[in-house]
Amino acid sequence: MGLSETPRISVMHLSGKVDQDDILRARNVLLASGRRTPREEVDAYRVLAQVSPVSYLPRLVKALQRLSYDTSAGERHPACLALREEAVAAARAIDPAEPARGNLL
Repeated sequence: MGLSETPRISVMHLSGKVDQDDILRARNVLLASGRRTPREEVDAYRVLAQVSPVSYLPRLVKALQRLSYDTSAGERHPACLALREEAVAAARAIDPAEPARGNLL
């Protein structure tokens, strides 16, 4: 992605098939020993939340919240509102019986 390109912010969907290669790439990103960017975490958790929502939706919510701020400059991400809307949608998709759900909302 070039510097002039805006990163693609997509809304997570919990339906449909997920490519096994995408799942493997997402797991590799999260397990890599190097430092991950908030964007890489969000992309990985979006994929994994489709496969295992119970495990990864809370992590996706937190990653989306982190990405909504540009921590390097201490400013909001250009797509802050869209990221926060996605975080709320993901938090609402968490089982209401989950104790941590209220904190994520």
